[in-house]
Amino acid sequence: MMGAWGCGNFPNTPEKELSKGDNVIITETGEILEKPEPDPTTAPPETADPTPTPEIIMLAEPLEEPELEPIIEEEFEVVEDDPNALQMVFLGDSIFDANRDGTGVPYLVGKACGANIYNLAIGGTSASVEAGEPQEHEKWESRSFVGIALMLAGEVSDWPIEGARSHEVMQTLDVSKTDYFIIEYGLNDFFRGVPLDNPDKSIDLTTYVGAMRAGISQLKKLVPTATIIVCSPHYSQFFDDNRYVGDSNMLHNGQGTLFDYKGSCEYVAKESGSVFVDNYLYLGIDSYNASDYLEDGVHLNTDGRALYAEFLARQILKHEETINN
Repeated sequence: MMGAWGCGNFPNTPEKELSKGDNVIITETGEILEKPEPDPTTAPPETADPTPTPEIIMLAEPLEEPELEPIIEEEFEVVEDDPNALQMVFLGDSIFDANRDGTGVPYLVGKACGANIYNLAIGGTSASVEAGEPQEHEKWESRSFVGIALMLAGEVSDWPIEGARSHEVMQTLDVSKTDYFIIEYGLNDFFRGVPLDNPDKSIDLTTYVGAMRAGISQLKKLVPTATIIVCSPHYSQFFDDNRYVGDSNMLHNGQGTLFDYKGSCEYVAKESGSVFVDNYLYLGIDSYNASDYLEDGVHLNTDGRALYAEFLARQILKHEETINN
């Protein structure tokens, strides 16, 4: 049996006999060397943090969301015309709205799940109501997540979304048949510098958390049997006149980074008992491959939409399997 010294020259010598003191070293050849004394004036090298905290960059002024012209081809609006198929209602911003052409996320998810889809997303919208917008129902004018939820319930007029494709889709929807509400907001709340939360008011519609709480609560009351899926913002990179200024881990809008909004999104989803889909950490888009999936640092290109839809559909089918078993 080989001793602790492997194939060295002291196979039978106990280790304690090899050390004659703290100030000498005995080599495998038997040579005795003095151990070098440490220099008291030299600081030990710093150990690198394996998970370094990204540098936080405070924005001097709000970022602007990159503009994206929506593409609408009506033949790709509905996947299945089957009364027995699952019914999915999508609510969100341009991530769901921009490509209604057979390559968009809602269409691809519906196709993967064999579902009837109703896409009520509107590009440029946020979860929250803008400061200064009236919150009285009779004066309502917000196209936010809260607004869409209230419109579905018939509590406010739908005139604020007239002219949007989602308004036409809403007219054909029997919301009571909905199996899944799929919600995706947060990017525009970040761009607008919306406060994350109000510790003194749990349902503050001008904050991201308060608005998400209000919208989810409204949908739960509207269709208690429906499953609510909350999708987090995904990793993004930001540019100013084609100049890279930072990513969603480091750029701080005065309220938080986009990663902070993701954390708040997760908190509300779990608090409400909704299904949370963590696109930020698990979708597969990061600083190394962002250019492969994002066409302007924020919006998904064709490959990005396919990746997002496949990931989301997998979560839905997994949930279906769970509830059916």
